[in-house]
Amino acid sequence: MVAVCQAELKTNEGLSLDWSCAGVGAGEGRTAYRPSRRCNIQDYGAAMDGTSNDQDAIQDAIDDCGRSGGGVVVMPSGTVRLEGQVRIGYSNVVLKGAGKDRTTVYIPHSLKYYDLATGKDDDGKYSKSNAFLEIRGIREPSDSEFLGTVILASPPGSNELYMDDTMGIFPGQWIMLMMSDPKYGPLEGSLVGRMYSNPDPNAQCNESCLKGLRGTKNMIRFMSRVESVVDENLITLTRKLPLGVEPNWQPRVYSILDEDRIQDSGIEDLTVEFGWKRAKKHLNEDGHNGVILQETIFCWVKNVAVINADLNILVRRSNFVTVTGVDARVAKDRSYRRRTNRQGHIAFAIHDSSDIEVSDFNVEEKWYHDLSTRNSQLSVFRQGRGKDVNMDLHRFAPYMILYEDIDLGDGGRPFTSGGRPASGLPSAGYSTFSNIRTSTGESIALPGCKYGPNLNFFGEFKRRKKLRRCKGWTVSDSINRGALYGN
Repeated sequence: MVAVCQAELKTNEGLSLDWSCAGVGAGEGRTAYRPSRRCNIQDYGAAMDGTSNDQDAIQDAIDDCGRSGGGVVVMPSGTVRLEGQVRIGYSNVVLKGAGKDRTTVYIPHSLKYYDLATGKDDDGKYSKSNAFLEIRGIREPSDSEFLGTVILASPPGSNELYMDDTMGIFPGQWIMLMMSDPKYGPLEGSLVGRMYSNPDPNAQCNESCLKGLRGTKNMIRFMSRVESVVDENLITLTRKLPLGVEPNWQPRVYSILDEDRIQDSGIEDLTVEFGWKRAKKHLNEDGHNGVILQETIFCWVKNVAVINADLNILVRRSNFVTVTGVDARVAKDRSYRRRTNRQGHIAFAIHDSSDIEVSDFNVEEKWYHDLSTRNSQLSVFRQGRGKDVNMDLHRFAPYMILYEDIDLGDGGRPFTSGGRPASGLPSAGYSTFSNIRTSTGESIALPGCKYGPNLNFFGEFKRRKKLRRCKGWTVSDSINRGALYGN
């Protein structure tokens, strides 16, 4: 049987906060299957002269490798010019350069310039919709993957699911539990009400605070292996539930079929550089968007630099993804308003996902959202640094997010967060900050009690004047706890 994730922190209520499954290793130390096939983009017509558009050659190499069961798409030393999107839509495909300092993907213009209308997001903007390099699968689990509905409640920390039927479920199988918030009914019985449950009566997130979250579909997307099938109505998991399960939260269980999921694909060892353009006003960016991973499992971005981007890296609707060794920088100041010095929209973001690891990063300038997450669970930002980093818990119920071992640089905006007030407090329950520091050695001031419920702070934090102690928070000057991430 596979190993169960081990690193965990206990809350005062005895709930396990466990981030050790985050990332492509999924707590098992798993490694991707890499077929021996190699598809060199020059064999598909890439000129690599920095002036010819190599988009078709790169996409043809990706598609050929993908249709053959996977492989490594080789991008030799030099510069490729990209005047459109390329997309990995297959499992077991790796887009691989010769190194950050050797292979450059040069993109002269934006999504808007190329009139990529399908790249607009729901607000009709290009700010976070598509990117020029993508790994992208299907939108959500299909009907063919549906295994059954959970019919009885399970408490947080349990590993049991009571199903209407366990036919088609077997030990060792990966499954995904998805839960949605009921749009109607009392707040205290809702999924978002539970996620924002707060022992501090002076810092509650009430009906108006959560109005924008009620009725959100597939808010939880928790993956685990099946440990055992006990009988026709009960299965046990190798992981403990980070949140309880209630029948009125529409808990549905899906299998993860190889043919329907993009798995074990990656982008690595290259630089993505945009032609320098001054950034536009916040949320009105033209779409100098580097890399997006969407609807993926066990995928990665590794050893990549992104230059002059509005959006550097975004992981969306994915599980068990690793982003590591990525630099976000600019060739020169491109800020819309120089006094704010924001170079674009997003440095690193995790949206609608679970068990994502972002590590060994360098945010060399300031974006509006540096280390951002929304509607995600059990994800980790760790062992990174930057010029003046903000840990942007972006409302919309980020739950059990870990920020660990990070040098914020100047430390002028550590808890600056975006999002709409009707989408909850910046954090839902149990987000944790450990060994967060500044390059100046100054201690970081804690946020106010309405930043989120049941938060944990380990390290040299200080309380601002006139702020009371927050009920439910753990604040300790000890950081000698070992790595909470655990892998």
